[in-house]
Amino acid sequence: MKLSKGVLWLSSLIAVLVLVAVSTSIFFHASGVPIHFVTVRGEHATYQGSGLYAYDPASVAREGIIWDVIDLCLALPLFLVALVFSFRGSLRARLGLCGLLFYFFYKYMQYATMLAFNQMFLVYVALFALSVVAFFLTLPGIEVARLPEHISARFSRRLFIGFALAMSAALLLLWVGGRIVPDTVASRFPDDIAGEATLVTQAFDLGIVVPLLLSTAILLWRRSAWGYLLASISLTFGFIMCVTLPAWIVVPLVQSGQINLVEAAPFALLCLVGLSLAWRFFWSVQEENALPPREMTPVRSASDGKKKLHVHVKESS
Repeated sequence: MKLSKGVLWLSSLIAVLVLVAVSTSIFFHASGVPIHFVTVRGEHATYQGSGLYAYDPASVAREGIIWDVIDLCLALPLFLVALVFSFRGSLRARLGLCGLLFYFFYKYMQYATMLAFNQMFLVYVALFALSVVAFFLTLPGIEVARLPEHISARFSRRLFIGFALAMSAALLLLWVGGRIVPDTVASRFPDDIAGEATLVTQAFDLGIVVPLLLSTAILLWRRSAWGYLLASISLTFGFIMCVTLPAWIVVPLVQSGQINLVEAAPFALLCLVGLSLAWRFFWSVQEENALPPREMTPVRSASDGKKKLHVHVKESS
């Protein structure tokens, strides 16, 4: 089924707003110098002092600019390609489009709630709101019940389940066990994010990403068709994040030679696995015209003795 014109225009508007948001971040260079400030908690924080993220901590501004560059160079082009091929009826593109809409929802809801108020605030709100609407309008075009038929044996269901559980465990251990609980017990705020109000990234990861991964793993384990849909969303979202996270690790390492290896190393390793899984999943998706004919066998009805055709579909493993 082709994408409706309504979703096409709505997604086109999302693409324009993403371009406006990331271009303003990357190319808007207002004059200024870093701002050194002592917070109400007594933390010594350094704010960016210039550009769109002038009143955000320098570390947050750096990560925001890196994220925006990746969106401009990778996420936005992929979104446009997925949009064009979805309109032409490609299932692979439709699945990728849903995942990218989820990604834009995640990112810009985080921007709207984490960043200091700036000129793009309404754009952030519009982006996460429109992404939700476009996401749910895109779903009816996917025959979820038949989705397992379109996934070939190239995609390892068990490998993805293991990856989803490992990533969930890493997020829980690093954020809850390695940061939130120790800092709560010690009544302190993490020094590396001094100047922020709270742990927004950790809240999004624990409240959105972990439940998504666990739900996908459980549904795939049960061989549910919805598990394959959630896998496509998780892997598309994960593909962009698996490019972004190493960039967040490498840039501070190059600039200052400092990085939190305890947090960085597990994510870097899992990112390599995630990129490989995303490639294998979308490579395994078969379009409707590439599927072999379904087997039709006559079955005699006990009530009227007439023969009826029943369709037998082999379930994907």
